Amino acid sequence: MWLACALIILFSVGFVLPCMLDITMTPDSEFTTFSKGTWLVITGAFWIFGAAAWLLVGRPQRLGVHRSNPYPADGLGPSEAFLRHPAARAAAGYGELLSPVGMSDRRPLGPDDDPDFLVELGRRIRDSRDGSLPVHEKSRVLDFSLAK
Repeated sequence: MWLACALIILFSVGFVLPCMLDITMTPDSEFTTFSKGTWLVITGAFWIFGAAAWLLVGRPQRLGVHRSNPYPADGLGPSEAFLRHPAARAAAGYGELLSPVGMSDRRPLGPDDDPDFLVELGRRIRDSRDGSLPVHEKSRVLDFSLAK
């Protein structure tokens, strides 16, 4: 008897609590039927029925971010899977020639990863310290280095 009560309580809390969290995390602009406060009251007062109503009627239809699967439908073969591993690529001497599935070209992610940018930045800083830049160029370098 106690086990059945505990299971019912765990199920209801495990079902209602995520629904209430979903209600609180939903932006106010996405509510169509009732407001956020009304849905929280409905879900809190009527527990399972309120949570079910939120899932069936109140929850906005969100366009999910569906990424296409970069892998073949039948999976990777053993040789392809072996060559995807970085250690196998390095041992085979491929290095960066074989890129991971879905990434055709390896570009720097940010300015600190771009060697050309770092070289140019070092040159600008060195030139501004040496005094070889014109006045207007110095101010641009200093504004650039102090920008947040």
